[in-house]
Amino acid sequence: MKEYNRHILLLAERLLIALLMFFLARIFFLVLNYSHFTGLGFTRLFNDFLIGARFDLSTLVYLNIPVILLHIIPGGSFKDSRIYQAVIKYYFLVVNSLLLLVNLSDARFFDFTLKRSTAYILKLMGDSGEMPSLLPRFLTDYWYVPLTWLVLTALAWYLYSFTEKQKSPPSSHWNVWQKAAYQIPAFLFMMLLTLVGARGGIQPKPLTVLHAAQYVPARETPLVLNTPFTIMHTLKYSKGLDMKAYFTPDECQKIFPTQHKYDYPDSSFRKINIVVILLESFSREYSGYLNDYKGYMPFLDSLMQQSLLFTHAFSNGLRSIDAIPAIVSGIPDLMENPFIYSVYNTNYVGSLAEILNEKGYETAFFHGGNNGTMSFDAFANLAGFDGYYGHTEYKKEYDDSEKYYDGYWGVYDHAYLPYVAWKLNTFRQPFFALEFTLSSHNPYKVPDDFKEKFPETDVKILRVIRYTDYALRQFFEEASKMPWFKNTLFVISADHPGHSFSEQENSRMQNEDEKLSDYDIKYYHNTAGSYAIPILFYFPGDSLYGTNNSTMQQSDIMPSVLDYMKCNSPFMAFGSSVFCDRGNRVAFQYVSGFYQIIRGDYNLLFDGTVSLALFNNRKDPEHLVNLLEVEPEKVREMEPLIKAIVQQYNLRMENNRLDIE
Repeated sequence: MKEYNRHILLLAERLLIALLMFFLARIFFLVLNYSHFTGLGFTRLFNDFLIGARFDLSTLVYLNIPVILLHIIPGGSFKDSRIYQAVIKYYFLVVNSLLLLVNLSDARFFDFTLKRSTAYILKLMGDSGEMPSLLPRFLTDYWYVPLTWLVLTALAWYLYSFTEKQKSPPSSHWNVWQKAAYQIPAFLFMMLLTLVGARGGIQPKPLTVLHAAQYVPARETPLVLNTPFTIMHTLKYSKGLDMKAYFTPDECQKIFPTQHKYDYPDSSFRKINIVVILLESFSREYSGYLNDYKGYMPFLDSLMQQSLLFTHAFSNGLRSIDAIPAIVSGIPDLMENPFIYSVYNTNYVGSLAEILNEKGYETAFFHGGNNGTMSFDAFANLAGFDGYYGHTEYKKEYDDSEKYYDGYWGVYDHAYLPYVAWKLNTFRQPFFALEFTLSSHNPYKVPDDFKEKFPETDVKILRVIRYTDYALRQFFEEASKMPWFKNTLFVISADHPGHSFSEQENSRMQNEDEKLSDYDIKYYHNTAGSYAIPILFYFPGDSLYGTNNSTMQQSDIMPSVLDYMKCNSPFMAFGSSVFCDRGNRVAFQYVSGFYQIIRGDYNLLFDGTVSLALFNNRKDPEHLVNLLEVEPEKVREMEPLIKAIVQQYNLRMENNRLDIE
């Protein structure tokens, strides 16, 4: 059907004009910010621009859906009417000219933020009463931005005019039914292509901002992205953090240091291997050794007795996606949205991987899940890991790998963990690796061969906790045979607690030695105990063992590891080394809109302005007695700490300062 096909061709030509505008805007962006991308050769730039076109197309399809529909809708000569074509023309040129303006403007703004603008810029512009007075100054100082926009907009109008000169083909002699039989399937096919284009491809999940880090190094992600895309995809996370000014910056750093540098000579650096094992949903509650009952992690309990064990340890969040930045980069979860999916996820982040890369380490992130799960692979790239090993990489190693696929998330732990040990044996030493287990996760499935060994209980997660604990034993049995084993510090932590027993579930346990005490049941349900996890340092080739009863959190792991290695590289982290006696042994979380800080037996809830509650977790596990007025000295001790933490956290997030200054 020539008439219908002509409008499809017109649509393609007009979208190509818009793509050309985005391409030219990317060149403009590169020219203005080339100092941030020096050293990129033609091949790398060509690759970045090619990948960027995918993000551009996704943006253009989303925001030109009316234009697409008006072109592909089945119909006849009415689509050639002047009014119909005028609607298409002015929508297309106005909307895409505005998108072009956003891209060009951000090319200049990037130099201040070092990231593509997100939806928060809309809030900033709306809330800024100074914007009307500042705008003339911006136009004067950066005159080349509006000038470039006018030139490219004129070029778009000029190119569009050529698409208007195409003549209509001769009328066909098809009847109505013949036209419908052709146009309706064609329309449905074009709608399918539109969906694919908007999603950015046929991958399982639509493109997001963080996907850029899967395709290029973190440094190049601003070059791949376009600003309309980052704004559009952060609208649902567009609530930015409020700036706080409780103290001066120097006072904040003194109250709670976030910039660190250990005073060790270069010659003291210990070139030991570092392996961090992150255990999915391993609550402190499930440990028999830490709770004086049988427990559900017998191997980990036995390892605790050969390690430096932190008996008062906490996660910084309640989601797997919160644990990775906390452990790898010292960035806890102190906002509504996880860092990885927040408006700040394009911020530059320092990391343990980056520091050890500079020391000559090979670094790798292991997770048996399907590649792309929770954007772990993208964050691993953003954090500077040399390699990522997921389900895809595992399949390349084993022809029969699919029999170990759990049908939901990825590779069963008992198969994947020995693979990690084997893979590490192929690395050059020293190396740093993070392994994140998988199986102790809803739907709590174990392989068929293990169903009798690990029968289901009333608390379903306990079955997979025992199974993953068994898999952890297999890992250490395999690793202990390796030449690198005794020169390796193993850091073991849960990502977050799992399901907490209810009193009813606890009472249904068959044997008394399987039951928690009433005190423990109450504690693990309060706002402090619900973050309690095991953390331990195990070094088979060193005398690192004992118990440490001071408060510890996940964001202390990075500072502690660097301190133990006697590394003098400067770094930023919202934590401190457990090997330093600085008095700031605390843990903190963002709890349902409030900030919580735990120190010793106490935890304080703070709403960003005033303290709301103070509890003694040891004496009052149910949090029945608010001690805010009873123990004001404790409030005066803890409140400045959480204020200094929040002030620095919000400021660093907003100003893209998540690294050493």
